[in-house]
Amino acid sequence: MELEGSEREELTHALQGAFSSVEDLHRMVTVKCGRDLVPPVEREGVARARALVRTAEAEGWTDTLVRGAQAAAPGHPRLRRFLQTYFSSVQRSVSGSALARIVQASKQALTPEAWRDRLATLSRRVCRVELDGGRALGTGFLVAPDVVLTNSHVIEHRLVEALRVRFDLKVLPDRIAVHPGRVFAVTACLAQSPHSPADLMHPRPREATHDELDYAFLQIQDAPGEELLGARPRGFIPLPASPTPFIPGGLALVVQHPKGRPMQVALDTFQAVNRSHTRVTYCTNTHPGSSGSPCFTQDLELVALHHSGDPRPGHEAAEDDEGIPLEAIRASLSPGVLRRLGWD
Repeated sequence: MELEGSEREELTHALQGAFSSVEDLHRMVTVKCGRDLVPPVEREGVARARALVRTAEAEGWTDTLVRGAQAAAPGHPRLRRFLQTYFSSVQRSVSGSALARIVQASKQALTPEAWRDRLATLSRRVCRVELDGGRALGTGFLVAPDVVLTNSHVIEHRLVEALRVRFDLKVLPDRIAVHPGRVFAVTACLAQSPHSPADLMHPRPREATHDELDYAFLQIQDAPGEELLGARPRGFIPLPASPTPFIPGGLALVVQHPKGRPMQVALDTFQAVNRSHTRVTYCTNTHPGSSGSPCFTQDLELVALHHSGDPRPGHEAAEDDEGIPLEAIRASLSPGVLRRLGWD
């Protein structure tokens, strides 16, 4: 995975600090990465480290370099800080080959850097839905500064006052918490539609109706969408200005908290929309805990609310994952709720 501009500079200076001599850098690259240091050896100081990073990116072994540096100097403070940011980023779950495919398939003139920046912005608006005390229930995302959309079945049989949402959870692969995230209380459920009993059956005896859209709009205390992250507010994920068609074979991305774990991106293809337009299926690999996640096109346009995986026993890694088209949800809402969300 290529680095963002800020990550590139931080890795450069971290490598220079951790491996200041040619000998130390050479040992790390050859022993821990299995690579040759010839291109940057003639450079000095930061220039040498910068040339190494650029070489690794150009040849496609950036992740090998990062992990090799971690193995060689696990206790170096600046390298450790970089590793925390690098490994906890949701972008790490999108491979370089997948990113190239996304940019190539995009209808917009996107660069990999612009797409990654957009994903990073959107991921800050996705949260884990949980109970007071931290037990994970599912995923949700901001659709207004103080409103989170999730599935009805995620909060089924739960007291509203016991619900919480957690943003910015960051955990390293060794399960060390880098950032426990920010927790906000749920104050009310503004609108809700139940799931369909048919959703849990295979073969499915009937299609879900327009009264079975499995959504819940939760009002959140303190408007997390207005919280400043650096110089900008967190924001929310707006509804597209016009309906986005589902194209069979087109890319589908689900930004999720699978099994309550830190955020990941699942990527595969759309399959079909049912006749009543109440469900859309895709091959994207999700898990329990992913319910309530936003589903995007390759251009990162919000198109569906993810709500379930394959209902057949033994098919946890989905073959027929399913979401609720956003247009069906919008059409079911009252004028008052539409105004409240800014969707009117």
